[in-house]
Amino acid sequence: MILAPPLRKNQKHTKQTQLHQFFNYLHLCNIVSIKIVRGVEMDIIQFFGRFHVLVLHLPIGILLMAALMEMHTSITGKQRNPLLNQIWLWGAISAIAACILGYMLSLGGGYNPEAVDIHKAFGISVATLSIICWLAFSIKSQLNKLLVLGLSGFQLLLLFTTGHYGANMTHGETYLVEHAPNFVRQIAGFEPHAAPREKVTSIAQADIYLDLIQPMFKQRCVSCHNDSKAKGGLNLASVDGIVKGGKTASTWGNGQLENSELYKRISIDKHDKKFMPAEGKTPLSDDQVDVIAWWIKAGTPTSGLVGPQKIADRYQGAMARVLGLSASAGAWPLAKIATPNPQIITSLNNQGFIVKQISQKVAHLDIDASIRVKNLPNSAIQTLVDNKTAIAYLNLSKTQVTDEQLVQIAQLSNLIKLRLDSTQVTSQGIAALAGASNLTYLNLYGTQVDDQVFSTLATFPKLKKVFLADTNISLKAANEFSEKHSEIALIHNKGLNKKPEQIAQTAAE
Repeated sequence: MILAPPLRKNQKHTKQTQLHQFFNYLHLCNIVSIKIVRGVEMDIIQFFGRFHVLVLHLPIGILLMAALMEMHTSITGKQRNPLLNQIWLWGAISAIAACILGYMLSLGGGYNPEAVDIHKAFGISVATLSIICWLAFSIKSQLNKLLVLGLSGFQLLLLFTTGHYGANMTHGETYLVEHAPNFVRQIAGFEPHAAPREKVTSIAQADIYLDLIQPMFKQRCVSCHNDSKAKGGLNLASVDGIVKGGKTASTWGNGQLENSELYKRISIDKHDKKFMPAEGKTPLSDDQVDVIAWWIKAGTPTSGLVGPQKIADRYQGAMARVLGLSASAGAWPLAKIATPNPQIITSLNNQGFIVKQISQKVAHLDIDASIRVKNLPNSAIQTLVDNKTAIAYLNLSKTQVTDEQLVQIAQLSNLIKLRLDSTQVTSQGIAALAGASNLTYLNLYGTQVDDQVFSTLATFPKLKKVFLADTNISLKAANEFSEKHSEIALIHNKGLNKKPEQIAQTAAE
């Protein structure tokens, strides 16, 4: 027999170290596996728990029907229908199912523990009483009238009370009385509505929290982040809750957007499961997200005015739109008007104009003379002037409009878009439009304008795009204008090797 040589001291130490590392590895694997199993179990529990909001309507409907039918039968003295026993049974089963699923949902957290306990107690009471009613009415179909009314009435009381506390958890305690008159709120034990804040007329005078932040949180966030239901441990219904933050220490990111968990949640892709507001609720607008971004970068102040501090244009514009000081991004820029009288449409059609309403919600008109009208008599121009507040888009392309007629057209104060391409108008004619306050688009392709037109273009406060290809302007004048007015896009072919038909196609688009 061959014997293995005895292990040396260092070899024994090596073997012990390896065994120790092996057992540490096994222990680590065990911990990881337990966490994975627990995580999977919690996912399954939450999956089924969320069916609570679906199942809870069954016992409400079934038990409500059973209780009311029992009371009606008892009061009228009619023969009791044995089918009521089955209704009580199914009501009891659905109430038990709602209780189990509700408990599973509560394990996910995010709710006020005291509110959960109250709702749980009343839910179990509903299920218990429904079982008692089923047994009582099954054993003896004709019970004492007072007993029937007492059991049924108590069941209704428990149903309404349970539903009330459940709604408080989901929507907040003030949900039912949020829009109620003050006397109703006071009867219910709530404070009367706060007096509406005076509308601000400038960004500087706006209260950072009361005018900017609180209305947004109230509109989009507090249904899930309130005193009774604080998802993620975050309560946005009060200043104290905001200061406290949520479960994560990086709710506000110490003034750094990239470190703010809340900013990440409201700015990520809307299809991401972590996006907030969740569950298909209306998200914050881009302007609201920008205001919150500014607020986080400013250190999340909960008092004080915005003041005269320097604010980036992006955030300043967002604040103005959120405060209602300017139109929201993408919103129709003109004040709302009544739908034009059909006679107005008829009179414009009779002059050869094609008339369309901008959209179903916008009553302003889009007038097109480029297809059916070549010669524009003064009577046609006068018809436009007579309806000057209703016209927002005007297409006079390829018509014989004159410089003199542009003096009349200048009276169209709500004009946003004007096409004069392929006409004979000159810089003198365009000068008549100087100061047009709403004009954002002007097409002068193929006209007789020259460098003098740039002095007029500079007077349009909202102008965004101008087409000047195939005109008499110079490249030098165009470049100088672009340097001074970078917010206005000049489309021209000076110094470019584009064919005229390519420029025409771009202008038409």
